[in-house]
Order: sequence, then structure tokens, then C-alpha cells
Amino acid sequence: MKTFAAILLMTGFLSTGALAQQKETPKEHKCTKACTKEKHAYAHGEKGHTCGEACKKMMDKKGKM
Repeated sequence: MKTFAAILLMTGFLSTGALAQQKETPKEHKCTKACTKEKHAYAHGEKGHTCGEACKKMMDKKGKM
């Protein structure tokens, strides 16, 4: 087990939290009821979405960020 951990550390897989930092490719936006003519409501994981504090807190609770 120590050898396995050493290999992961040497490859950088664990040293920078690579598992938690892997990013998914953003999906195309699909309009929902939250979208208006003036502004779209981009969901987490969609192109155009920018994570705010509320999103970050929600994703931390889900363990996805």
C-alpha cells in the first residue's frame, strides 16, 4: 500500500489534489423556466456559467469541487 501511495505522489496525482480539481467539459446551455428574454440562467456545468459563492457552497456540500 505504501508503494501505491508513493507512486501516486510521484506522478502528482495526489500532491495537488488532482482528483478534486478535475474539470468536466462544459455542456451546451439549455434554457429553462429561469431564463428570460433579457438574461439566461446558466446552470453549473453549462457553458457560460460562473461559480459564485452560493454555487461553491452547494458544490462543496455535494463534494464535487
